[in-house]
Amino acid sequence: MSDQTQKSSQEIILEILCKYIDEEVDHAQVLPEASFEALGIDSMDVVEIIFDLEETFDIEIPDPNEIEGMDENFSTVQDLLNIVNTLID
Repeated sequence: MSDQTQKSSQEIILEILCKYIDEEVDHAQVLPEASFEALGIDSMDVVEIIFDLEETFDIEIPDPNEIEGMDENFSTVQDLLNIVNTLID
């Protein structure tokens, strides 16, 4: 992560998400409170995003459905930020 040390993990995660949002969605809308649905991110995109994040941060992200309390709540950018930040700390 030497070239990424200048950026926060949140900035890196948001940049990755921007690669997957709908073309009609303004990148300024990629905020922690934004839902994946509002950004045009579907379940297949989430899988690709997770692969990207795992590679970028050298972590293993479990299936959100297997994380206690996340099965119904994994729908926003903040949910993803929380999981990644927990795993990289």
